[in-house]
Amino acid sequence: MNNSTTRGVVQVVSQDRIRRLEVCTQFSNMGYTVIPLAEVVFSRTSQRADADICVLLDPKAISEFSFAVEQVPEQNLIPVLYYPALTHDTQKAFLKPSRSSFHETMVPFAELRPQDALESIRRLLDSAIKYARLSRECSGLISELNARSSRRLIGYSQAIQTLRDRIADVVHLETPVLLQGLPGSELSLVAEIIHDSTFIDDHPLIKVNCSTLNTENIERDLLGYFSHEESSYSNEPVWNPGRIEQAEGGTLILDQVHLASLPVQAVLLKIFENGEYVSPEDQQQKKVTSRVISVSHVPLQDLVFQNQFKRKLAGILAESTISVPRLNDRKEDLALLTEHILSEVSRAEGMVAKLLTLDGLETLKRHDWTGDVLELRNLLRHVNLVDNGPRLDAASLLPWIGAETISDADSLVGMTLRDMEQKLIESTFARCGGNRENTAQMLDIGLRTLSGKLRSYGYPPRGGPDSKRKFTVRRAA
Repeated sequence: MNNSTTRGVVQVVSQDRIRRLEVCTQFSNMGYTVIPLAEVVFSRTSQRADADICVLLDPKAISEFSFAVEQVPEQNLIPVLYYPALTHDTQKAFLKPSRSSFHETMVPFAELRPQDALESIRRLLDSAIKYARLSRECSGLISELNARSSRRLIGYSQAIQTLRDRIADVVHLETPVLLQGLPGSELSLVAEIIHDSTFIDDHPLIKVNCSTLNTENIERDLLGYFSHEESSYSNEPVWNPGRIEQAEGGTLILDQVHLASLPVQAVLLKIFENGEYVSPEDQQQKKVTSRVISVSHVPLQDLVFQNQFKRKLAGILAESTISVPRLNDRKEDLALLTEHILSEVSRAEGMVAKLLTLDGLETLKRHDWTGDVLELRNLLRHVNLVDNGPRLDAASLLPWIGAETISDADSLVGMTLRDMEQKLIESTFARCGGNRENTAQMLDIGLRTLSGKLRSYGYPPRGGPDSKRKFTVRRAA
């Protein structure tokens, strides 16, 4: 009788040929497919070992295994059973002490004894094989989930591939993660990807803006508070859970942590140093059960050197650090990223997506993206609104790239609010080629309001004399 398709495949490892054949015969008679080996062998070409489980028969095989796990990827490891049992003396003699605890976390250990009944041995082997198959299936599902989440990062440059690899490295850890990148980069997206990859089912994702926290509201926001508003149902005060309690079992994002003041940092350190806090609700000590992801536009170590950030808190929050690459460092992704954003904008506006031309792409590549992906997204949204053409080419992009804008701080010095408003309206009106509907839409004001403003600036009324005159738009060189 051969049940090998259901029983599983077992590696039997021993240098003692007689002992190896004896155990192989025993397991074969029990319905398993057996691979007899004189030394520990793992498959390096496939994503798993050639067998479901491995049975080590002598101290030499156990010693070989202890060295093999250091050179084999974790996904190739399989459950290991000792037969006979691994004694303390054997462990001391053949296993490196620094690795013994590592083994226990990597693979499940079990012990077969010669005096055990065949049925007991069979149950143990079946349990190990079942565990191995479930573990393999779970690892595959997790890898697929991570791959799906990381696809939200658009591009195939080396910088973005490295970012995907770093995300994959940290999703299975429970330690805090620090995300570093320029303002406008996809830091929030990376935080969401880590959260989605960590939890298969629904778990809370709570964000705290550290720049708005102060000594008066930090404990209220993070730890919760009682509100004493009168209620028709009860006169008791109502408990309002803080962000830490809301994020319980999920992810807590500390956004703009580099802008937290030193007193706020002191409170954060007190909470996250031991992962505990006293709840104002019942004055009980509670644990922080959420994963912490911090977002910073400045390396925290730079702030530590400038005495603007507590060294201990920086060490806790930056236990794992991910640097999000700048758009300027991955301009080869601009084509895919632009098409993706244009598709998003067209769906939101109910329009046909524009086609990016080669000269349009070259124009985008020549630009210095100081505002990173957010700048690109805003640019494409504006051009999509004011340009009715089917293509995104250099002609439609140049008026918006490199032209003088009111964001130039030096040009605003000494101007009144009315002057700044006039400059904004006139520059937008010129860029829209004198089209009042597009100008009003861009400025998010009513058409009548716009017409009144233009009339006060000396522009002719709509349909009146000189209303058809052309407006020149200064283009970038």
